[in-house]
Amino acid sequence: MVPILSVPSYLLAWLLITRNKSKVVQAVKKKYIRQMIINFLSVILLCVVVCPVLIPPIPGYFMMGLMAYDDSNVALPLVVMTHMVLMVAFAIMQLFKHQLVTLSDVRYTKKFELPVKIIRWSYILCYVLLAIVAISILPTLTIEFDLEGFRRGAFEYFKSPICLCSDMFIADPRHWKIYIPYFLSISFGGLCSVTGVSSVITCLVIVYDSRKMVSRDTLIMQRNFTFILMYQALVCIFLIIMPLVSVSTLFYADISISEHGLYYLLIISSQGAVNNMMHIVPGLWRKLRKKKSVGQSRQSWKGSAMWSTSHVASTPS
Repeated sequence: MVPILSVPSYLLAWLLITRNKSKVVQAVKKKYIRQMIINFLSVILLCVVVCPVLIPPIPGYFMMGLMAYDDSNVALPLVVMTHMVLMVAFAIMQLFKHQLVTLSDVRYTKKFELPVKIIRWSYILCYVLLAIVAISILPTLTIEFDLEGFRRGAFEYFKSPICLCSDMFIADPRHWKIYIPYFLSISFGGLCSVTGVSSVITCLVIVYDSRKMVSRDTLIMQRNFTFILMYQALVCIFLIIMPLVSVSTLFYADISISEHGLYYLLIISSQGAVNNMMHIVPGLWRKLRKKKSVGQSRQSWKGSAMWSTSHVASTPS
């Protein structure tokens, strides 16, 4: 149901982006649309293709989506979901970096040289770590060869017959094929969070510092775009990074949950629709303001026309 319910928000956001004539939006329009496509594909993948059902503290998941009817590697959904989350993060980082580079190139001053250089190197480190995480998750595909051993070990430890189910992917979280991608993913999420927030704060400082160098309209557009990036950073942290870290930590902390991870699934899959609000709310607000200003100008024109007509009629010939 989540993909169907989120379709209107994606269509409305797409319509408002394509019709927005702002120079700032036009410069990143392709990046915005690419981000929306990636977000919607991630929702389809998570809710329709995979639809994982968690049973913490048992370290594994069932598939209730389309992949449940396929005889592919049971670890494949974990790899695909990891790569999709990395693509979502990459799309957001591209927007952050674009704003930082644009502002630093246009309004470059010596006092921002060092922080801008550090953040740009931090983006490069994020990209390198992204590639490392994407590669580090691939060895989990070989867990299938040791799956029976993991099942027996989990059954002896948890005393649950569900561990022996052939439809369940289960793996020892202490195995290097699991904990290395886990800690690398946490490191990547932390680095992205710090880099994104630092980038947004630096952009705000640059915009504020250059307030006397540019026009008021340009200043407002750049400031609003930076606030949009801040909104995106918060959405990414609270609706992607924190739920994923929480879900992964459940297996290491030996914590059980009753809803089988449904709440986490809903939170993560809703991030795209929540992200679209940054396009929908300002876009609709601009439309309403424009319509209101047009209506007021028409009323004032009618009023002046009526006054001039009555004035002419009352003037003696």
